[in-house]
Amino acid sequence: MNDSKNKFKFLGLACIFSLSFAVNAQDFTYGAKAGLNIAKLKFSDNTDLESLLGVHIGLFGNYAVTEKFAIQPELFFSTGGTKWSYSYINASNNAEVEMRSSMGAVNEVSGKIKTSYITLPVMLQYKIINHLYVEAGPQYNFLLSIKESVDGGSDEDIKEYYKTGTFAFGVGVGYDLSTFAPGLKLGVRYTGDLSDMNKEEVGAGNIKSNMFQVGVTYAFSK
Repeated sequence: MNDSKNKFKFLGLACIFSLSFAVNAQDFTYGAKAGLNIAKLKFSDNTDLESLLGVHIGLFGNYAVTEKFAIQPELFFSTGGTKWSYSYINASNNAEVEMRSSMGAVNEVSGKIKTSYITLPVMLQYKIINHLYVEAGPQYNFLLSIKESVDGGSDEDIKEYYKTGTFAFGVGVGYDLSTFAPGLKLGVRYTGDLSDMNKEEVGAGNIKSNMFQVGVTYAFSK
């Protein structure tokens, strides 16, 4: 119950924060954003991992402080996760391990972890040249769900082992396509967790999330 209350408080503050820009700033634009995620979780035990495709969709506001510098708060839904696999040998001693290994008696286990978040970044953007800009800033990820499946089995809810949210940092580059379509921009961004996702010890050790995001934004106002 407390987690739910905290989430609603956070989302309320985010809305107030964004609206305050719209009311007070003359150089404020707002709009929608959407795109693809190439996500991966990082396990501290170095389990072999593969990327998992996800999506993101939401809203943004952009306040042009100067001609070159802008602040862009965002609020969006995002999915990600990872695919993992490892090999092991059932044996009681080293000699048996060597024997079974030489015979190719190796067991393979694989699985998939899927996550969904409400994410709030605040990006600081700097225009390098006309139409091209770089960005960087902090973000907070509110965990909505995290589920795991092993060897193609059904999804299991494992949210109880994870924190309600994580702090992260993002960096990216974007290009203003307003010459071709007013209000349209294309961007690529990398985000990585600064804090661990898990609140309790799990088999893979401590876990952090990172992802590349490729997407577009479209401003409704100019």
